[in-house]
Formats: sequence, structure tokens, C-alpha cells
Amino acid sequence: MTDKTIPQEQIASIIDLSGGKDLDECLTCDRCVQSCLLTDVYPSVTPREFTRKVLAGRIEELADAEYLWACTLCAKCMVECPKNLQLDRTVRLLRGVCRQRGRGPGRLEEGLQKIKEVGNSVGVDAEEFADTVQWLSEEAAEEIEGLDEDFHAPMDKQEAEFLFIPNPREFTSAPHMFSVYLKFFLAIGAEWTYASNLCDISNWAYYMGDDATSEVLVRRAVDTARSLGVKTLVASECGHGFKILRKDAPGIVGEPLGFDVVSIVELAHDCLQDGRLKLRPAAVGKTVTYHDPCNTGRKAGLYEAPRALLRHVSREFVEMEPHSLHALCCGGGGSVAQNSEMTEKRMRFGKAKRDQIVNTGADVVTTTCQTCLAQLTDLRDFYEVPVEVKSVMELVVEAIVP
Repeated sequence: MTDKTIPQEQIASIIDLSGGKDLDECLTCDRCVQSCLLTDVYPSVTPREFTRKVLAGRIEELADAEYLWACTLCAKCMVECPKNLQLDRTVRLLRGVCRQRGRGPGRLEEGLQKIKEVGNSVGVDAEEFADTVQWLSEEAAEEIEGLDEDFHAPMDKQEAEFLFIPNPREFTSAPHMFSVYLKFFLAIGAEWTYASNLCDISNWAYYMGDDATSEVLVRRAVDTARSLGVKTLVASECGHGFKILRKDAPGIVGEPLGFDVVSIVELAHDCLQDGRLKLRPAAVGKTVTYHDPCNTGRKAGLYEAPRALLRHVSREFVEMEPHSLHALCCGGGGSVAQNSEMTEKRMRFGKAKRDQIVNTGADVVTTTCQTCLAQLTDLRDFYEVPVEVKSVMELVVEAIVP
């Protein structure tokens, strides 16, 4: 699509959806500027300047700014804003405009096209996903004592207690995570299942500003859970996917979902408390620190469950400062880690997170989001930080009582 002038009615709509007259209430207090991890990299396009330009209708200028695709949608600027201006919503709107002008990042556009064609960003259809789960199950059976060699993880099982939706990294770049989650479900004796048409919880369409496609993905997940008759949808360790299904889905479908949505970390914590999950205290004989993913933490309020698990299984648990609501973004969220055009700059975005990790003195940094895990691993390697990077559920599974 060639470049073209944005219609005035679309500009008016973006201003309205961004807050309209509320944008006039900006106090120019600079709290958003001070909290944004991009301020040093883009000093001329700070959150405050972004808001001012939207209010002035300078949409074309913003739609062409690199800042638009550097923003991680972390929402830290919103936490600090005394007027609660919703900048992340505006960024997603303008990304949609950028894509209409034919200027969306190539790698992200490829993933979005696959979503539209087959329903996920990796281009795997239902039959291929089922086959992948089968051979991963066979490999896991060789590793996990007590499993028959012809074992395969349940697929499209009716009336299961839990429907588990994975992140594609669990069967592409990080297939060891398949065994991690399998061991957990086996340990709690759960009736659970995969769905053959749901192999990607990540929802790239959401952070690319394609709300129509994002809604299709949400409705597919909801309809599948309902058709299978499950009691609970369990989200893998994926920030955007969990947040969208937990917080946004009821509003998107316009009614209660009819089932619960939980993070697998929440489920593990609940099972530890009710005795379904037996974990050896201090089984991870190392000092562990935790990175709060922006979507599971700041946007969905999941703070205590991962910390309770880590305090139980680690020799020592130490906090980063700041953490929880005021935690620093890792620098890879909101499509940045998936955008090959941002590879070099996101290392700069994550410098503060690197410093946080080093200051804890921890042996292991852990988190509960696949994007964060990828970014933290890249930061470790780029800055040569002597620390292990693992997911919360990896450490939980290491501590399971045989």
C-alpha cells in the first residue's frame, strides 16, 4: 500500500479514542518521561510529546516515527500519570495507521499474515500441531519415568478440567518447555488437554493494532473452550496472551466467558496450597530473583503467586528494585523482541534491567513470560552477565517431589 494522507475523520477518531478532551488535562509533570525506558533513546518523542502531538492532530508525523514500534506497551508511564492517560492504547491505534500506510515492520507483517491464513504467527495448522505434540510426547516419554513409550499428551479432550494454550516457542525455539508443562500436569494428576486449533496464545494482532484480527483470535479461544466443555483455560507463561484472555476477553465477546482464565503459575500456586502439588523446599539451591512481566504484573495484577512459589523452592529469594507495580520493563515486549529491525536498540532499552539483575547478586533470574525470557537471555549474553535465565515453571518442576 502506498503512502497517503490520513483523513481528518480518522484523525478525529484517534484523538477521541486516545482520551479526547482528557488529553488536555495533561499536567506536563514529566512523570511519564522519567518512567519511560525510551526517553534516552528518543529524547524528542517522549510520552508527553507523544500526547501533545496526538492532541494537535499530528498523526501522520507520529505514524512515521520509529518510537511507535520501539514502545513496549509496558504501561509504566500510565502508572505514574496523575491523570491516568492511556498511552498504550494510542500507540496501538497509531500502529494500525502505520500499517495502513504500508509501513509495518516486515517480520511482524509476515507473522500477522500467517495469523490471518492459519490462525497463528508460526503458520502451523491443526494437523501439524497435533503431529508436533505427538512426537514431543514420544520424546518426553523417554525422559519421564513411568510414562508408556506410546504416551501422547491429550488433544481435543472433552470435559477436561483444564484447557492449556501454549506459546509457539514451546514447540519451536524452546521445545524443552513442552516437557516442563507436561511434568507439571502429570504431577497434579490433572484432567487436561490441548486444542488442535489453539497453538498460539501470543496474539500478535493485538500489539500490531489490528483489533479485528485480535478479536477473531479471542473468540476462537473462547468458542473452543466452550465447545470442549472445560472448566478452566490455563494460559502458558505468555504476558500478552494471558492479559488479553484474562482481562479483555469478556468485553470482546460481550458476556461472561463461562469458564475461568488462570496463568499456569497461578494454578501451580493454588495446587501447592491445596496439596495437589508437592514441592521440595529450597530444592533450587541458588539465589533467585524475579522479573515482573508488564502484562502479567502491571496490567493483570499477578504478583504474589510467582513469588510464593520462588520463596518455597529457592535457597534464597531476592527482589529487584523497583518491582511489582513499578517494575522496569525488560525492553522486549509489545512486539519489540519479535521485530528484527529493533534487535540492536532493544539491548539499549534493556540496559536498566541488566543493571537491576546484577545489583541483586542473584544466580538465577526468572520470569513468567516467554517474550521476557527471550529478552533476558539476549541481555545476559549481550552484557555477559553471569546468571541463569529460567521460567518460574522450570524451577517449580525442578522441585517436584518424585
